[in-house]
Amino acid sequence: MVTWLIGIAVVLLLWSGLWRSHPKAAFGAIFGWLIAWLLSYFIYPYIAGMEKFPIWLAPLPVAFIAIVLFVFGVITWMRADNLPAPKQVDDDHGGHGHGDGAHGHH
Repeated sequence: MVTWLIGIAVVLLLWSGLWRSHPKAAFGAIFGWLIAWLLSYFIYPYIAGMEKFPIWLAPLPVAFIAIVLFVFGVITWMRADNLPAPKQVDDDHGGHGHGDGAHGHH
């Protein structure tokens, strides 16, 4: 019980530091903890040995991450037309170690 309370105190301290530096990430952490807490009720019987462990449960985290990355990729691809055009950069290298007549000569 004491170890559990110490763990909660450490997590709360870490979260408060996250809240001060990155509030959006702190909100994301809260939502992530809530989702993990809800999913723990679903998988607890399998982990505790009350139910037979299904074969699909082991690769589920990897599949979830792959699907999330795929969805983010599709969203970025679909929104790419709304992005501003990239800045045009001059071809002179700003004199970083190149001689005056060395551009274009190898």
